[in-house]
Amino acid sequence: MPALIEAVEVANAVRDGDLRQSFAERGYVGPVPLFSQRECGRILARLRRDQARPPLDWHKGSAPTSLEHFGLATDDRVLDLVTALIGEDVLLWGTYLVKREIGQVHPWHTDIESSSPDAETVTVWIGLANTTARSSLTVVPFSHRFGLTAQEVMMEKGADPERVSDDDVANWARERDRRSGVELVGAVDGEALLFDGRLWHGSRNRARRGQRYAVLLQYATPRTAIRIPRRAVLPFDWHRTPRPPCIVVSGSDVGALNRLVPGPTPRHGSRMTAVSARIHPLELPLEQDPEAGWKAHSLFRGATPDVKEMRCHASVLDPDRQPHPPHRHDDEEVLVILDGEADLVWGDAGDPARTVKHRAERGTFAYYPAGFPHTIHNPTGEPVTYLMFKWRTDRRERGDDLEQSLVPLPATRAGTRGDAVKDFSAKRVLDGQTRYLRHLHSHLTTLQPGAGYAPHVDAYDVGIVVLEGIVETLGEQVGPNGVIFYAAGEPHGMKNVGDGPAVYLVFEFHGRHSTRYAPSDRRLSRGLWAVARDPRLLKRALAHRLRLLVRSVRRRVTLR
Repeated sequence: MPALIEAVEVANAVRDGDLRQSFAERGYVGPVPLFSQRECGRILARLRRDQARPPLDWHKGSAPTSLEHFGLATDDRVLDLVTALIGEDVLLWGTYLVKREIGQVHPWHTDIESSSPDAETVTVWIGLANTTARSSLTVVPFSHRFGLTAQEVMMEKGADPERVSDDDVANWARERDRRSGVELVGAVDGEALLFDGRLWHGSRNRARRGQRYAVLLQYATPRTAIRIPRRAVLPFDWHRTPRPPCIVVSGSDVGALNRLVPGPTPRHGSRMTAVSARIHPLELPLEQDPEAGWKAHSLFRGATPDVKEMRCHASVLDPDRQPHPPHRHDDEEVLVILDGEADLVWGDAGDPARTVKHRAERGTFAYYPAGFPHTIHNPTGEPVTYLMFKWRTDRRERGDDLEQSLVPLPATRAGTRGDAVKDFSAKRVLDGQTRYLRHLHSHLTTLQPGAGYAPHVDAYDVGIVVLEGIVETLGEQVGPNGVIFYAAGEPHGMKNVGDGPAVYLVFEFHGRHSTRYAPSDRRLSRGLWAVARDPRLLKRALAHRLRLLVRSVRRRVTLR
């Protein structure tokens, strides 16, 4: 077991320390093990089944229409590598399931869409079926820095692309960089090759049996303009319209160079609607229910491209009432006091001795993790109005979860407004990973009169509560207590159109609704039980796993 732990630590260190440098210098890294054989089978089955769903506008436009393509492209194992290579702001612009027959050749080329000398892109090629060292990609290291595509060099040499040999390509490459040549990557099923979009590459399926399947996932920074090729031969030409649909899958895009679209909305039954960008002005006081002593006013509920289910409602609670005893639920939750004061009650109703009350006034908010016991009580003589965001996904993040938090904002808000020299200022008030979110972030923003920011797109959902002033967004004006929601992938901007500073509370919900390809817990448990009952199977399984880890480490260490 110590050897196993050491292998994992070495692999992590190599990946974290050397990937970006190797990619920048040689133009590619890999093969990098990503998926098991079983996962490859499930990925391929889902992608093939989803081929009936037409791509958007061109053959690489499946991500906006297919949850399977989008889910694979945003899988943590893939996207973490991509952001390590080209930064946190990332667009997904192309996905494609590639099938190659035995003996089929894909001639040497540079991808036209990413062939610009200043392009900042990365292509992830993952073998899914019948991928062997003889059938995977062949690349030319350092060619991303040549300033010429493979097609241009072949035209310069007067060579027929269909008849060019690997030796010809190697000689042409060494004329430009003596360190270069032709390298067979040697990937197998479940392993990925990540390469710069300007790299010369090609493939020949030298496998002895079976069709080779691989998936192509293509990314770029927002600084790179991506266009659909009009013709595949020189001179290159691109369509002006339509531009390829791009999805912001990490960070934000403020460049407006590309056509941005939201990712596909998860399907969760016929009753679940899709939530898009919206504004909900709230005129206080809200309608009350004297008989019940509590009334909820639903604002929206549905799925977004980033979260399985997002809900928002505003409630009014009468004096000396509480909506329910302390309870638990599977949703995560943010509660914001809009008007009045209340006691936030934390603890289990079955154990009053461990119940704690926190007084909260206007502007204070609380975060509740899933399963945390809580309720709210109004001990004052006036109604209290509060807003709630509630969300859940079908996946759980790994790591330490953010604990329940109480964030009083009045003092923070005054301090932020005091900084009048800045047109725009933001103060972070909550930040961390939750069970359902890679990242839950909140900040308090102050916008001076006339100040604002241009429309941009984020890879995450954003909820905003206006506390003071008047802002304009999505073509409408929003005043105090108004609620604004931007779904991931939708453009939005903001401007202060009032006479005084505008202060608003921002919540960023960094979810990632990616498809799960791993076997279910039940199937996995049955498999482990079968292995545990037979010591020979257990020994064989551990030996196989150790061999895979050692091979992975050796390949990563030899990356140059």
